[in-house]
Amino acid sequence: MSEIKTVLLTGATGFVGTRLHAVLEAAGFQVIGATRHPERAKQRFPERTYRYLDTNDRASVRQSMVGCDAAVYLIHSMADAKDYDKVEDHSATRFAEAAAESQLARIVYLGGIRPAGKPSRHLKSRLHTGEVLRAGKVPTIELQASMVIGAGSESFRMVRDLSSRLPVMLLPTWLKTRTEPIAVDDVTAAITHALQLPNVTSGAYALPGPEILTCRQILEQTATLLGLQPRMWGLPFVTPRLSRFWVTLITRADKHVARELVEGLGSDLVADDLGFWRLFPEHQRLSFQEALSRALPEEERGLSVRARMVEDLLHRVTPNSDKLPQTHP
Repeated sequence: MSEIKTVLLTGATGFVGTRLHAVLEAAGFQVIGATRHPERAKQRFPERTYRYLDTNDRASVRQSMVGCDAAVYLIHSMADAKDYDKVEDHSATRFAEAAAESQLARIVYLGGIRPAGKPSRHLKSRLHTGEVLRAGKVPTIELQASMVIGAGSESFRMVRDLSSRLPVMLLPTWLKTRTEPIAVDDVTAAITHALQLPNVTSGAYALPGPEILTCRQILEQTATLLGLQPRMWGLPFVTPRLSRFWVTLITRADKHVARELVEGLGSDLVADDLGFWRLFPEHQRLSFQEALSRALPEEERGLSVRARMVEDLLHRVTPNSDKLPQTHP
């Protein structure tokens, strides 16, 4: 296999893509960002290279790959379409076909972890996308992550806002669900290493964080780092389907995405083993606390003045929320 030098980075303006671009360049790759809005992306990052790519336009998919040796697939459509699962199926199919025609050496895809129970619509679509890409002619490494911790992540934004804006929490049973949150820095490191592995064949690998935590523990630890101590009581009859309405009301996360993410919390999201980290044993994953410490200050800086005022008012007028000393930077 020839050396991979130039990488097409799809989803280049998204949460993971914007961070991954710099990590790939630091590793020595030439990176070409792919987006539906290259002019807008260029205004934000004038030093980066972007090409137009819309998976509804077959020609643009093929053209974006010219001169590339490999691709990172970060495309999803949850926030864009009601029938996003069908859209994601078509997008992956077109991309796999174009990658074969372009003779790419490899695709690295960041997907979702397989749950212990029946997958939600969102997770089922993420897993199906991986199956479509791996069924293509180009060797595909699928990395299956659960909650990614980092400023700008929709799932992390939900966690941060619930922890800060609900001084009194009435907890549904799904907060007992266990997961293995992973820092976005670990995710970008894994994707970069996946591009550097020699002689790969298609395969799916879990990408777990170093700790197994319940959703309740995640909320509690986040609140503590924010300097809060919310009161919590269990409500066993509240299902993910019912609770998604108050989640979308309370948090800043995209409403469509938030509803789908909550639906995915019906069963444990825990890997069977170390997964991809067996191929990358020298990498030391960040603890959940360290990931939080890096993500929260950046997420706080992105709050609007109005959001800050609302949260401050909530903390002042709610007597059941015990204020702790601030512990995050």
